[in-house]
Amino acid sequence: MNRKFRLILSAALLSVVLVGCGKATLSVDHKSYAPSGMTAVIKGHSNQKKVQYRINNGSQKKQAVKDGGYAITLPAKPYKQTVKLNAGGRKASVVVKKSPAIMSYAKFTAAYNQALMGSVLSKKDQAAAMKLQKQGAQLQQQSAKLKADSKAAQAKLKAGDLSAQATLASLAQQGAKLQAQGAQLKQTQAKLAPAFAKAKQQVADDTITAKARTGVYNLKKTATATVRGNVDKGQLIGATLMVPTSSLKSKKAAGTFMKELAVLTGSVGADTNTVLKGFANKANKKNSNQTTTSTIRSNGIDFDLGYSKTTLYIYVTHH
Repeated sequence: MNRKFRLILSAALLSVVLVGCGKATLSVDHKSYAPSGMTAVIKGHSNQKKVQYRINNGSQKKQAVKDGGYAITLPAKPYKQTVKLNAGGRKASVVVKKSPAIMSYAKFTAAYNQALMGSVLSKKDQAAAMKLQKQGAQLQQQSAKLKADSKAAQAKLKAGDLSAQATLASLAQQGAKLQAQGAQLKQTQAKLAPAFAKAKQQVADDTITAKARTGVYNLKKTATATVRGNVDKGQLIGATLMVPTSSLKSKKAAGTFMKELAVLTGSVGADTNTVLKGFANKANKKNSNQTTTSTIRSNGIDFDLGYSKTTLYIYVTHH
């Protein structure tokens, strides 16, 4: 009787052990993640074949589990992402912190393509173009102020303040001067037009498309450089410049790389000289075993450098 009881007990214990082995498991390495570069990677473990997840209660997605571990790569967004995970009935929740937008995608592409075009102009034409741009911006500001002052003076005159007549007369003279300056700028622009047209043709294959779509994708790809962007609803959240490490081994290739970097830094509103000098210092001090270097910052924009055996990565984000 005792022997029979022991056999029944052993069988019961064995069944409990087997059931325990089949119980679903799910864990996450961290409860909160901050995006690095253009993405955030959620990592964890499970004994299931796949992990299902939803982002901010959106549609259900899944990620395969390999050797007991999983990694879910999510694009950085300008808002907090709450990720709810499920594997075999086991649940977990993770938060991905928001990453501020750098600027509108339309503004970025316009600035990038204009800077790219300017990079192939002669030094003389570059100086003339920069002066033209500066004078044009000043003229717009002065014109806007003139309109506001004129509107205010007209309102005073309508209210019976006759002193506004003198103000309006003075503003009319200022307006005439601005018109003359505008005419001069148009003449300068006309002189530069052939050079601009030639430059536009030269960089036609290197420009970034003006059409935006949400996601992480290549904005341009050439033999010497790739620019990848993280775009969300018309906003540029992050960008990555990727170039072959061979770009640092010859003077000609290095010159091409520095031009690409200068165009990108200027386009996102950073100070080009600050970033280029910072990069030169980091590159000179880089240990061959390193895969990343410290951040270079300029005007609120972060530049993080990463290396692989074949590629140099420059991640651009807004901090």
